[in-house]
Amino acid sequence: MDDKWRKEALGKRIRAARESLKLSQKDLYDKTKIKDSMISDFERGVREPSTANLAKIAHALNTTMDKLYFGDESNEVINSAPDVGMRIVKCFTLLYLSEVISDVQDEADFGMGSVQPHVNLWKDAWAIKRLLSNLEEYKRNFSTYPDPASYLEQTKKSVANEINKNHKKK
Repeated sequence: MDDKWRKEALGKRIRAARESLKLSQKDLYDKTKIKDSMISDFERGVREPSTANLAKIAHALNTTMDKLYFGDESNEVINSAPDVGMRIVKCFTLLYLSEVISDVQDEADFGMGSVQPHVNLWKDAWAIKRLLSNLEEYKRNFSTYPDPASYLEQTKKSVANEINKNHKKK
């Protein structure tokens, strides 16, 4: 299910980027030399492009591989979820599929092997707590900021930098 969801979402983003430039699949073939039948398969979510092919497509569509593969922060897949539980599940799935988190078998735990998250949230607890505090502040005082989008972007970058520093200390 997750694999199908990922392929379909990627295909929709490739098609949308191609159509926004008013390119046909043949035009994309001319720019990438990837068969138009393969491009069709990618766009329909039947096949997933290799990294090399995704790079060619991204270059031809004047975008990035990340943008095609993961979408943007206002990812419609997450936002369209019918309830909070499904939004959380979809966020977790997106993080898992993008390998920000992964399951790691640890045979030492209970002698049976248990799943441990790759991201240690305890390591990032203060940064996440600060992010939540800043988001609450943002929500309460949104209308008072001269540039709310800029404030939110600065907050996200600051916390991301803190988390990145935590993970470089390994």
